[in-house]
Amino acid sequence: MNSPQPAGPTIGTGRTQPRGRTLVAQVAAPLRSLMANQASSAGLLLTATVIALIWANSPWAATYAEFWETQLAVRVGNAELALDLRHWVNDGLMVFFFFVVGLEVKRELAIGELTDRRRAAIPVVAALTGLAVPALIFLAFNPTGAAAQAWGAVISTDTAFLLGVLVLVGPACPLQLRLFLLTLAVADDVGALTIIAVFYTDHLAIGPLLLAVAGLGLMLVLRFGLKVWRGPAYGVVGVGIWIAMYASGVHPTIAGVVIALFSPAYRPRRDDVEDAERLTRAFRQSPNAEFARAARLSIDRSVSGTERLQLLYQPWSSFVIVPVFALANAGVTLDATALRAAWASPVTLGVIAGLVLGKGIGVTFGVAAAVRLRLGTLAPGLGAWQLAGGAALSGIGFTISLFIIDLSLPDRALADQARIGVLVGSLLAAALGWGVFRLGDRLRGPQASMRPTRLDPPVDVERDHIRGPVDAPLTLVEFGDFECPFCGRATGVVEELRERFGDRLRYVFRHIPLEDVHPHAMLAAEAAEAAAAQGHFWAMHDRLFAHQDALSALDLLDHAAAVGLDVQRFSRDLGDARYARRVRDDAASAEASGVGSTPTFFVGGHRHTDPYDAETLAARLLASAGGLGVEPAHRDGAPMAVTTPMLGNRRSDEQRGEQMADATLPEGDRETDDPDGSFPRLPSELLDLLERHGVRRSVAVGDVLFREGDPGYDFFVVLDGLVAVVEDLDRASSRVLSVSGTGRFLGELNLLGDQPVFLSAVVTRPGTVIDLDVAGLRAAFAESPRLHDIVLRAFLLRRSHLLADAADLRVIGRGADPLTGELRRWAAANAVTHAFTDLDEDTGAGSLLDELGVAATDTPMVTLRDGTILRRPSTDDLGRALG
Repeated sequence: MNSPQPAGPTIGTGRTQPRGRTLVAQVAAPLRSLMANQASSAGLLLTATVIALIWANSPWAATYAEFWETQLAVRVGNAELALDLRHWVNDGLMVFFFFVVGLEVKRELAIGELTDRRRAAIPVVAALTGLAVPALIFLAFNPTGAAAQAWGAVISTDTAFLLGVLVLVGPACPLQLRLFLLTLAVADDVGALTIIAVFYTDHLAIGPLLLAVAGLGLMLVLRFGLKVWRGPAYGVVGVGIWIAMYASGVHPTIAGVVIALFSPAYRPRRDDVEDAERLTRAFRQSPNAEFARAARLSIDRSVSGTERLQLLYQPWSSFVIVPVFALANAGVTLDATALRAAWASPVTLGVIAGLVLGKGIGVTFGVAAAVRLRLGTLAPGLGAWQLAGGAALSGIGFTISLFIIDLSLPDRALADQARIGVLVGSLLAAALGWGVFRLGDRLRGPQASMRPTRLDPPVDVERDHIRGPVDAPLTLVEFGDFECPFCGRATGVVEELRERFGDRLRYVFRHIPLEDVHPHAMLAAEAAEAAAAQGHFWAMHDRLFAHQDALSALDLLDHAAAVGLDVQRFSRDLGDARYARRVRDDAASAEASGVGSTPTFFVGGHRHTDPYDAETLAARLLASAGGLGVEPAHRDGAPMAVTTPMLGNRRSDEQRGEQMADATLPEGDRETDDPDGSFPRLPSELLDLLERHGVRRSVAVGDVLFREGDPGYDFFVVLDGLVAVVEDLDRASSRVLSVSGTGRFLGELNLLGDQPVFLSAVVTRPGTVIDLDVAGLRAAFAESPRLHDIVLRAFLLRRSHLLADAADLRVIGRGADPLTGELRRWAAANAVTHAFTDLDEDTGAGSLLDELGVAATDTPMVTLRDGTILRRPSTDDLGRALG
């Protein structure tokens, strides 16, 4: 698979290799960034722990206790709050740690992994059993007495340590495992925080608690009533809530969690982003303090408070607060006496057993139970040994474990024994996780540390695209890319195998678009899924491989029409990226199955590494099923002679009206709303990019940027002013289809296809535009895939609107032909919107007939919206075709 490609690839040897190290590298980039941050914070936390241990066991050990027991008081009038430094850290600074945890929980619940209920169900169940089983094991060692109060010390996983250690000891490609453990850790945090609030409150003072509730109510008033969204006001109220919580007996760090859960979490709203862009551009054009403040505030407002606060406080929590907490709480005396006492202490043994055995058993049991009860689905690529290793690593408890020890064990000796248990248990859990991963590799054989060889997940008849009987005894699975030339050649091999084995073979196709080498592959894969939604996956599959040199967005619309799809719906699905996740799931399956190039075949669930010529694959198929005999099978079919629905001149001449000698400007003084993303605003960095590839020019009211009937046009972006896109400009029937302002771009898919222009663009408010010819636009696309995706998706959505508004039919013929006149009169009498192309007047009509494969003697010809072509139909034929 990884050998260099030969200069002249042939069937069975050629494969397309991705440039990236892994197939899901782009999808995983944000997660990898998080992992790097977690690994760094885990390293700093470990350093702080070692420093505390050295300090507490050095000749200066007395200074450790003296320093952290130093009193610090805050007085306001007669009121005083006096705590030692350790408790200022534990009860004060740790509020920010729990605040960040609460923000993470809120984000995951609102817009993160926990929104996918079936994907989140298994780690949530595993987190619950991972809380219960360790507590029960600890209580088995300490059923009564003061030590029993510390059962909460074994329930929680330290996320920073867990993910940091996973980087060092985890399997070679643990992306899916990291996602699973991150979701598990979030659910684990929710449970641990609930337990702290419920079980570790010594006394409860109702008055201060009501004041804390009133403070939360005031936050709601600020947010929803007074529309205050900036931090200072909430900071003042938050301090008041913390003081009230402290006085109530509820641990004050819970205030951080509750406040975080009240923070707003939502995906960026288009209107807010556009407002931020507008104000930022205003500042660029006229820099001043007022515009600077307005732009800064609008940018802040466009992102949810949860994400802004998490970005602000996460580094402080990870790199300052938690290490300081470790420095204050991990300084345990480790002399011979203390170690002997710990070794014989049920507290130490209970903590170690709870973390090492309880977390591993609890998480593993929870996963197994949830899968067996079909409560959810595991991500592709998560094997039993990976899950067992991750479960063992979840026994690394530190921050919350030490925190609960401080809450539950006032006896210094018992607390130190519990802390020793946390340190030893966490080290053993890390070692156990490493051992499970290595054992799994060994049991799976010498290839385990390399790429997997089994199909993961197996074929699912409810989800997968299957050609042939779903219960056929032979199974061939292909991971392919519609732009890969080797995949295109491999389709011939597959067809030969299907002819040979007939109903004994089921063929499954999964996507693996290699976007770094095939720029059209992702959109083509989405096109196949959009066709599948209309019941035509295999027709689209075959056509895309047959036309691998024609996979642009315009080409995909032609392919959709050719296989009989609702093109307007198809265009909207592509514009909305509705099936992108389905394609990414296939890519994740490819990663989990060890796919490293295209095409890659699986025979009987095992990756095929030999040449993929028909004879070799046939032999593997027969071997996988014990040498079944087969009979040839034959199929026949015919290509569909249809075309895309017609656009341009979408109304008849009678509907359009006469050309006006003194044309008036269309009314276009208000921007078009954008509920579906058809008219996005480009951010400033993309505007700068476009300006580098184009020219900036001023425009005046009435300037026509492009006109219906032009052979082609440029790509325009509005910097200032307004531009209207108009149908039938200068005619009585003229109407405005859209109005674009600052940051919006003009055009439609025909711009990229060198097709004639069927709409016009006229300036309705003076301003400035960026003008790029098609070559400049393509150069900008090459420099910024993000720009290409934004423009292409918008063009597809615009095409869907035009298709929805297209004429019901088009008549192509000669105006003097009696049948042409009869068909047009019938359409008008039956309220059927139609367009007419006159062969005697339209110079481009000849090429249109050639494209449709129609001779002039076959006219008049009628094309319907669904692409059906009727040659010289009668009015009865037309009526039947329209239903």
